[in-house]
Amino acid sequence: MRDRIQAVLRQLAQAPELEARWLHTLSLMEFIGARKISRTVADRHPTLEVLGHLSDETRHAFAFKRLSAEVAGSEITTFLCPEAAGRYFQGLDHELATWATAHTGQPDVYLHYLLTTTAIERRAMVLYPLYKAASRNTSVREELGRVVTEEQSHRRTIEDACVARLTAVGASLEEALALEERLFGAFLAELEPVVERELAALPSPSALAASDVGTPAVRASSSVK
Repeated sequence: MRDRIQAVLRQLAQAPELEARWLHTLSLMEFIGARKISRTVADRHPTLEVLGHLSDETRHAFAFKRLSAEVAGSEITTFLCPEAAGRYFQGLDHELATWATAHTGQPDVYLHYLLTTTAIERRAMVLYPLYKAASRNTSVREELGRVVTEEQSHRRTIEDACVARLTAVGASLEEALALEERLFGAFLAELEPVVERELAALPSPSALAASDVGTPAVRASSSVK
């Protein structure tokens, strides 16, 4: 799957129009994550750890939205496969909760938070470095570097706590990660053809260059008449 992710990121990074929408989609996904935290383990004044995580996810949502506006030239309202992105998040949350409850015998909100966070952070540690390598935009690459550093700062603590709880009930993190792999694969399968189609519909660089060259001549001709 890594090769597929790398390929689609390289494709969308070719066109600022697509990259801006991709950044807006990443902002949406970070926002969904922040909202989920605020509605579960942060529905009341949380621990420093949870509050720090919520702060990071909110900042990432803002940073990606700001970058999408910077790349596009103004704030945009469009995304790339927003419904598929939402299904990935909601499906992951639901399936991991169901899977964990089957092992614990009863719902455990904090374990669900740890599981979902661990799976998503593992995905981010693959996705964001690949995107950083693919992007041609300096601001995007610099921000992705900061985001990866912040994700790593809390990922290890959360993952260790998750593994400890799973081990106590005889469950394996690898089973949970396999669920995430399948769901992200479904998201990717929807994203790939959209990026390919949208990229093909954009004017080619040569066509744009020809248009730019021809414009002054048209204006000159009109002025003579």
